[in-house]
Amino acid sequence: MEEENNIAFRSLCPIATGLDVLGDKWTLLILRDMIFGHKKLFNEFKESPEKVPSKMLSNRLRKLENRGFITRAKGKINKKSVYYLLEDKGLETLPLMVELMLFTTKYYYDHLGDTYTGDVKTKMKTDRANYIKNISTNYAQFKKMLVI
Repeated sequence: MEEENNIAFRSLCPIATGLDVLGDKWTLLILRDMIFGHKKLFNEFKESPEKVPSKMLSNRLRKLENRGFITRAKGKINKKSVYYLLEDKGLETLPLMVELMLFTTKYYYDHLGDTYTGDVKTKMKTDRANYIKNISTNYAQFKKMLVI
């Protein structure tokens, strides 16, 4: 097992390595909440329907920060607030999420109901590049306008 930046890699396989970095139960959900829901505060992440335990959330946020996916910033207005913001590396997981959503919608459509299947069946599937660009631009604007 090779180790780099406190990440234990199981092998030289790109899929295994990617899973070593992003493949736990919570990491992509936290990134999803940041990209699609513009969540930035610990308590906002706690409101997600998957109900990540507080200790696990703290652990995953720290790992994402250590791996360069997000940054952590203390509030300037409210000194008790801690903000979590995506870095480019974190935002670059969006295409991976879009592919996962397309796959899931294709094979588990009945389970999903009408949650986001309209977007998946139209925008994501027919104009993937523009969909990804629009979501990325939207997050960049959110981050730029954010008053910490």
